Amino acid sequence: MHTLNAFHFLRFYKLAIVLFFGLQFLHAQETPPIVKFSASEYGAENQNWDVTQNLEGYIYVANNEGLLEYDGSRWVLYPSLNNAAIRSLSSYKDKVYSGSYMEFGYWTKNDKGAMDYHSISESIKEKLFEDEIIWNIEGLDKYVIFQSYDRLYFYDTDSKELNFSTDKENNYRLFKVDQKIYLQKYDGRIFNLENGTEKLIATIPKDLNIKFLLNIFSINDGLVVLTRTKGLYKIENRTLKKWHIPADTLLQHARVFRGIQLKDKSFMLGTISKGIVSMSIDGQITRVFNQKNGLSNNTVLNLFEDADANVWAALDNGLDCINRQSYIREYNDRDGTFGTTYTSITHDKKLYIGTNQGLFYKNLDSDENLKFIKGTEGQVWSLYAENDQLLCGHNNGVFSITGNTASLVAHIDGTWDFKPIPDQPNKLLVGHYSGLAILKNDAGLWKLDHKIKGFEISSRFFEILETREIWVNHETKGVYRLILNSDLLSFDSVTLIPDIEKSKGSGIVKMGKDLLYTNRNGIFKLEPSTRRFVKDSTLSPLIPEGEYLSGKLVFDQKERLWSFNQTHIGYTQKGPLNNMVDFNSIPIGNNWRKMTLSFENITQIDNNKYLIGKTNGYLLIDLEKIPNKPHQIVLDKVGVTKNEKDTKDVPILEEGQFSYKRSTLKFHYSVPQYDKYTNVNYQYQLEGLDDSWSEWGPAPSVTFEKLPFGDYVFRARSKIGKHISTNTIQYSFVIARPFYLSNIALLAYALLIFGVGFLVHKSYKTYYRRQNRKAMLESQREMQLKYIQSEQEMIRLTNEKLNQEIESKNRELAISTMSLIKRNELLRRVKKELKKSDDTFNKTHPVIKLIDKNLNSSKDRKLFMEAFNNTDREFLTRAKELHPNLSSNDLKFCAYLRLNLSSKEIAPLLNISVKSVEVRRSRLRKKLDLKRETKLTDYILSI
Repeated sequence: MHTLNAFHFLRFYKLAIVLFFGLQFLHAQETPPIVKFSASEYGAENQNWDVTQNLEGYIYVANNEGLLEYDGSRWVLYPSLNNAAIRSLSSYKDKVYSGSYMEFGYWTKNDKGAMDYHSISESIKEKLFEDEIIWNIEGLDKYVIFQSYDRLYFYDTDSKELNFSTDKENNYRLFKVDQKIYLQKYDGRIFNLENGTEKLIATIPKDLNIKFLLNIFSINDGLVVLTRTKGLYKIENRTLKKWHIPADTLLQHARVFRGIQLKDKSFMLGTISKGIVSMSIDGQITRVFNQKNGLSNNTVLNLFEDADANVWAALDNGLDCINRQSYIREYNDRDGTFGTTYTSITHDKKLYIGTNQGLFYKNLDSDENLKFIKGTEGQVWSLYAENDQLLCGHNNGVFSITGNTASLVAHIDGTWDFKPIPDQPNKLLVGHYSGLAILKNDAGLWKLDHKIKGFEISSRFFEILETREIWVNHETKGVYRLILNSDLLSFDSVTLIPDIEKSKGSGIVKMGKDLLYTNRNGIFKLEPSTRRFVKDSTLSPLIPEGEYLSGKLVFDQKERLWSFNQTHIGYTQKGPLNNMVDFNSIPIGNNWRKMTLSFENITQIDNNKYLIGKTNGYLLIDLEKIPNKPHQIVLDKVGVTKNEKDTKDVPILEEGQFSYKRSTLKFHYSVPQYDKYTNVNYQYQLEGLDDSWSEWGPAPSVTFEKLPFGDYVFRARSKIGKHISTNTIQYSFVIARPFYLSNIALLAYALLIFGVGFLVHKSYKTYYRRQNRKAMLESQREMQLKYIQSEQEMIRLTNEKLNQEIESKNRELAISTMSLIKRNELLRRVKKELKKSDDTFNKTHPVIKLIDKNLNSSKDRKLFMEAFNNTDREFLTRAKELHPNLSSNDLKFCAYLRLNLSSKEIAPLLNISVKSVEVRRSRLRKKLDLKRETKLTDYILSI
């Protein structure tokens, strides 16, 4: 019984030790991002043997089920010949060469964008060894060399000739180093293959017991060979000499299966059970990738470096892509002991990270494990450094952190954050679950001074503009302006700002001297004079339309303002000119961060290095390494659909001609990029249907259903971050008219219409002939009538012309009469002047008599009246009818007015003064009973 209790106690003790040290130390090696592909994602078997990349950037994988193609967004499986597992791949020039069981050949893209296989070994099928497998393929000059254990096959890509050399049961190993081909055989000899000749360069000493080399590398103009369990050796003086490196201990126990040398001359070694070992050029282990820190499987069958320096790992179970050149390093909590990062800070050459599990730390710029600070279990909200002291805002209160120890200095439930108080160097303002409080530094020790009375609302977002002016944002209640009293004990005023919209996830932050408030409508700045928030048109583009996720903004020491959006993290920095702002973005979408809304956080670790908190871990980014290289979009396939079961791919390099029944088209396009945190968006246009471009979206394909007949041009482009692809893909196609609108159908319709028209024409021709005779007779009668009418019209026109001539003569007579009257006026003046000048000119004087005779000539008056009547015959009659009370003198006066004569012109005609004419005008107005506003002359002219 005692023995059993002791056994249980020992088990419990061991478990406690494991838990204690597991909590105290976390394996926190930040790794490059790893993109993982499972068998269910790529749609083939688990086991992968080799990886290569073609000139377009597509990735090809040798899988047990065949050839896998990946374009950055979509996997396609091409079954191998005889369904054998493909064991080796090599992309050389414009072809992808593959080797498998009793078969080797190459793959090319057809005009529809799919891969077609062409067998090379078919021509020597009977000469292949039984169960022969091609394990390696290398290209050099015009040759492609296929290696099995017993043979080397040399394929001439120009002449298509195939030759081979055989060394039965001596087990070839083929390596390519710096455009040279090397061989290693089972007997231990190492050769350089030149122009088909094997030149011995070294022999492996038998006492080393090395049967196979895994690879040969070039270092400092020398060669180094990789072994499975004995590390690396240099080739010197035609033998192998041990290369002693720091990684020896690990390599002797790791059982390396495959190794490659990268473009930067460093090494990546894949092992059977230890994952991948990354090693510098001098043999230092720089990183180990395994299942604990993100690798899908620890058994690595092959490695390949692509054009962007990503390393692809063909695994026994899956396929991984390591973004080793990425500007991002990530730490992922895989066992749940770290949690979600809510805050971080650098202090005293250490990095402190606060999570919902507690506070962790490690030395800066080191790959050491994170250490847990005992006593900080639970939720950490904030970290604040003041001189040489570090404070931790915790769910349980305020902790003072010194090195790896924590001591509770203020029991304030839920300490959100700390802010320094202007002109109060020994005091801090603390926001907590139920308001605000003051911390005081007393002899180097921080302690709670007091809680401020008068405001008991949770204060997670707060800023101080002046010593006594505090602004607090509460997501559901709104924005408050608080004025502290002089002793900082309570608030003189608490004002809820009425004219600003409350918003989920809203935030408030101080940027220099400006106070910013952010919600889904944009970024607002506090106007100093009015104390009102006004939308800032300069900063609001930091959160593009449709990108709003959270109003949480962070302003760092580099004067960068950070925002956390749906598809990226944005930040501003000062432009080249004053008042100018440059906008930048980091394509890390919320799908990767997955932070709780408005708890997003970013901390400056170094000049351009930042730590970003995320769920179950954190990211380290280096702004100086963010790539800014151009990219291109590729049109992969065009599919034409009649119905769900009848879909076919069509050539993509020529214009498409499709029947009306096949008017549903699907376009596949992609950007061959393989960065984990890079989000590609696409935009398309179908000219002929809608000339406008679509909205940006992540879908790498689009379907247009049941398009009407006509000519179309499809275009698409891509965008990574803010950078649009340097090219735009284009595909032109035509959808033919339906049969009922085809040329044949239209011709048939035309012939039918013509035939019907002809019959109708024939049937009506006789009828119209009869009608024509009748119409001709009627036409003759009508012509006679028209002739008579035209004759009458000519007579009428002649009469009118005669009347016009008569009237013209009468007018001329009236003018002449007026001239006679004016002559009389002249005679009167002459008579008058004669009498003034000489008394001899009296009435009896012959000259005077002659003048009187002409002045009193009734003949002239008679001529005037006749002329006037001829000019306007009916005027006097109409005037007499309208106004019977008019005298003959009145009618005569009206006649002068009718001639539109002025008073001055009328006076001599009547042998009276101008004033008398005006009097007569007035009398005539009364007789005519005219209103004041009616002009006399206008009325006379209107009669």
